[in-house]
Amino acid sequence: MITPSLAAGGAERSVVLLSEGFLGKHHDVTIVTLYAAAVDSFALPEGVNRMALAVAGDSHSFVHGLRNNLKRLASLRKAIRATRPDIVISNMSQTNVLTKLALTNTRLPVVLVEHSDPARNLRQGIWRMLRRTIYPRAATVVSVSRGINDYFKWLPESKKAVIPNPVRTIDAELSVESPGTQSSLLPLPDGHCAAVDPNKKRLVAMGRLIHVKGFDRLLLAFAKLAQKHADWQLVILGEGEQRSDLEQLITRLGLAESVQLCGFVSNPFAMLNTSELFVMSSRSEGFPYALLEAMSCGLPCVAMDCGSGPREIIRDGIDGILVPDGNIEALAVAMDRMMSDAGERRRLAERAKEVRERFGSEKVTALWEALFDKLGARQR
Repeated sequence: MITPSLAAGGAERSVVLLSEGFLGKHHDVTIVTLYAAAVDSFALPEGVNRMALAVAGDSHSFVHGLRNNLKRLASLRKAIRATRPDIVISNMSQTNVLTKLALTNTRLPVVLVEHSDPARNLRQGIWRMLRRTIYPRAATVVSVSRGINDYFKWLPESKKAVIPNPVRTIDAELSVESPGTQSSLLPLPDGHCAAVDPNKKRLVAMGRLIHVKGFDRLLLAFAKLAQKHADWQLVILGEGEQRSDLEQLITRLGLAESVQLCGFVSNPFAMLNTSELFVMSSRSEGFPYALLEAMSCGLPCVAMDCGSGPREIIRDGIDGILVPDGNIEALAVAMDRMMSDAGERRRLAERAKEVRERFGSEKVTALWEALFDKLGARQR
């Protein structure tokens, strides 16, 4: 399995959980990363082989970029062939292109996995052209949601598959406390969450602090409700390049006492399991782990219907609430309704936990096993 890194992110978490599932089916698993192990946020299961190539980095010119990518291709090819794999699974667009190019003139079946919606996160220039040229040569292009798969109308149906991200269903991963209790909070990094008030109800959000995750939209919606719901606090788990911008927006909206940016938390389950409501305001998603994990903890969830991902996880009105993408007023109305009605939160929370079965690791691993059989990988 090839991935840029094991840094914080949904694609990276998927690689870790799938590697665990494949080990359970008695496969030998090797994870190859382009970045060095120093950037890891996730630990791999015992028994997974790891190769960190440390060949990733920014390029400062076209010539420099070309030279760097040629080096990456050579390193990837050497590393992959050294493992003598039956099948190669690459993750994320740019790495997918590099992996398939690196394995030119080999007979290895290469599966390319798309974790984000290309219609909204499309790389421009040469990478866009390379994807259109190279993806048809893959054994299969796996999309983690139907919304992503819809983008690949230019691929033959025989070259496409939809396999969602798995959610871990092991109860030990979850806090033993019920939602609404405060005793099982894990230590949080760098003191960012020193001001989390255990006496307030908690609305939680989670993801990298980047534009596509739409935390600015969430803050604008929460600002409409903060005075009415003074007994609530918004806690955002995650780190990223927009921290400073979001801190400024929090100050400008007068939310300094009711919003906390807590940084990255490697195991978010205790925080999720002691909160009352989860909100996702992303501009684009693939098949979001933040939402899966919140629902697996039995949290009622409100999400913007951003075209791919949330609409395939939330069953609107049954186990969560979907609101129109970009409609901050509608988001605020849905949040207000949920914050005001403990009974409605309990009703949705009870059904939300069904994601543990709907997208459990065993079920998702079985879909991958079926793909392996289709590609003949287990007979090689």
